[in-house]
Amino acid sequence: MKKQQSQPKILGVLLANGPTGKPTHQDRCLRKLMGRPVLHHIIEQVHPQVSQLILNANGDPTRFSNIDIPIVPDAINDHPGLLSGILTGMEWAHEHMPDCEWIASFSTSSPLIPDDLVQQLLGAIQENDADMAYISCNGRKHPEYGLWPVDLAEDLRYALEEEDIKQIDKWCGLYNPMVCPFTGNPIDPFGTANVIDAIIHNETRLALH
Repeated sequence: MKKQQSQPKILGVLLANGPTGKPTHQDRCLRKLMGRPVLHHIIEQVHPQVSQLILNANGDPTRFSNIDIPIVPDAINDHPGLLSGILTGMEWAHEHMPDCEWIASFSTSSPLIPDDLVQQLLGAIQENDADMAYISCNGRKHPEYGLWPVDLAEDLRYALEEEDIKQIDKWCGLYNPMVCPFTGNPIDPFGTANVIDAIIHNETRLALH
């Protein structure tokens, strides 16, 4: 039996920027679900899984004034997208958590994040000797939910600035990634921002009956 390894230091990065680097449309994560912002529900699911948590968000940080975690804008202004958010977390960890080994990234588009997601990603990396891991659900890839080594910060900045790599698949292809499959039944819990719309709509509909 393989000896279980203790969990290393992991920084959780909540990704609140859209693919253009701008705040997500209408900041869906600030909409109310069960009387509280969706982001509060996401933080409750994620915080116990990591050593520390930050929110990667551009724009006016005061809109998150009731969120008690650091708000960190993109590290590179002219390179929007998922890779920029990952780099932001890596470089923040280098400065504030020098013993941090991994960045765990999470979209803020769904409050249905499994409470053992990070452990599953870490286990998949260790068991398969992979460099990084992200998830797929019902056959669809969701690299916004992933585990990334902090040691690749310089390489990632070089890829963004010098090689103009913008696609997560192209960057991951330089290494040995592991894709961890999940099954969503009846819906994909890692889906787009429409997941929040559907949940809030159903909550409102049920409240009226």
